[in-house]
Amino acid sequence: MALLKHIKRLKYIDYIIKRKATGDLEHFAEKNGLSKRAMTDVLSEMKELGFPIKYDRSRNTYYYDEAGEMVKNLFIKDGQILSKEQISKIGLAENLCFSEVTIFEVCENI
Repeated sequence: MALLKHIKRLKYIDYIIKRKATGDLEHFAEKNGLSKRAMTDVLSEMKELGFPIKYDRSRNTYYYDEAGEMVKNLFIKDGQILSKEQISKIGLAENLCFSEVTIFEVCENI
């Protein structure tokens, strides 16, 4: 249950950041029912996951400095990301390694 609550919170945070309606850290934390420290921890986790989160002091809001989308599902069916044919256009599937940020990437040391 805690995982589901955390995922829902991340979706909400993503939604608010995209609309540039977060306010400062204290206000953003209040919107999420968190302390400032806990909100800072969540934002740090999101940055570690690849979210390009920045803060605009003049507008007093967090924002993304790159376009992109949050992954909607934790379980992705075979072929939903890339088909074997698409992978073959990139290179051999055996050359792809797990990546914590992008699901997989071309292995450096093969």
